[in-house]
Amino acid sequence: MGFVRKTPAGTFRACWRDPAGGQKSKSFRTKREANAFLAEVEGSLNRGTYVNPHAGRTRFGDFTQQWLATRAVEARTTERTVSMLRTHVLPKWGDWPLGKVDFMSVQEWVTGLGRELAPATVAKCYQLMSMILKTAVQARLIATNPAEGVKLPRDRSRDVKPVTISREDFFGRLLPAVPPRHRGIVSAAAGAGLRWGECAGLTWSSVDLDRASLRVVQVAEETHGGIVLRPYPKSRAGVRTVPLPGFLLAVLRELHAAADEPDPRTLVFRDRVGRPLRRSNFRRRIWLPSLVRAGLLGQVVNTGPHRYRATWPDREGIEWSAEFTTEREAVACVAAKAVGGMRFHDLRHAYATWLVTDGVPINLVQRVMGHEQASTTLNRYTHTPDDYAARVLEAFDRSAASGLPPTGETPSADGFDGDGDDL
Repeated sequence: MGFVRKTPAGTFRACWRDPAGGQKSKSFRTKREANAFLAEVEGSLNRGTYVNPHAGRTRFGDFTQQWLATRAVEARTTERTVSMLRTHVLPKWGDWPLGKVDFMSVQEWVTGLGRELAPATVAKCYQLMSMILKTAVQARLIATNPAEGVKLPRDRSRDVKPVTISREDFFGRLLPAVPPRHRGIVSAAAGAGLRWGECAGLTWSSVDLDRASLRVVQVAEETHGGIVLRPYPKSRAGVRTVPLPGFLLAVLRELHAAADEPDPRTLVFRDRVGRPLRRSNFRRRIWLPSLVRAGLLGQVVNTGPHRYRATWPDREGIEWSAEFTTEREAVACVAAKAVGGMRFHDLRHAYATWLVTDGVPINLVQRVMGHEQASTTLNRYTHTPDDYAARVLEAFDRSAASGLPPTGETPSADGFDGDGDDL
């Protein structure tokens, strides 16, 4: 049991023992305050929720370093976490004692970030800080997480309809615009629904040309130190076998023949010296120029001999244009300056949407996409087509028509036909 005693200075000291048996104390101006605090401490000791009132003096920055040291995550995840801490979190909270961080201060910080950063970035900063504070609660340094319940700015980008290319545009416009040696990786994303890392990490040992299938077991992950081949995908469900449609099978056979019986460990899609493809380089040098040539990003028009007019939109939707003497220069300008357009990952979105639209059961789409839950497939990679109303009515009319009696036969009002048989 604890007790309260008066000090020579005229204050009142609450004394108690912590769960380890150590003597603890804290001074108050009045005996009433000391008794109230002591009752709260004894209650938390009985409930097993005791927190040392002095533990909150630990600075947020110091605790964050301990938190980082205990995490067992991928190298790329650590890089992103450290970058976000250094840029957005620690400059504000690094010197704050954990016990001084309060709800209103966190809300004010989040609101301030919302004026400068995209809502998705604000959410990631908040989630990171809340995760650290939650760990501090578990470490019994603070009693509650002051970040709980903080309101985040609305991410309106989620309201934007995702870009989904049609099969006709993919085969008729985009794929022909991609340089021949890179059509394989683009076909793998659209024909097998592979993520970029799954494409870049695919080896010939995972491709079965005879059975027309490939197995996802390895991914390429980009870090500041280079590209790391990780021998497992994003999740347990990510390990999967995917059937190869005819066009993708043909492309892979061409690549296999060109490689002259490659070693099974050789990457299917690689740069000119055999190394894994780097996503940023591919996007800048291959993907964006291909979109421009396909007419899916900006526009390049031949206006005369050695004259090409490039047109592109900026972030505010304002259209800009410039004249060039070669088509290559015009395409490069639009690719570098245009805002918007498809992402490489949108091919995976298109793959799932095509399957669902064709009536493939959602559990099968979930399997080939590598999702843990079917709800992820439905919510993230399918969307309502523009002609959804016509499709609904067509399906209803078709099913209703099959149940109508032949022309000229009308059931009577009492529910029986003319022969007295029950309808």
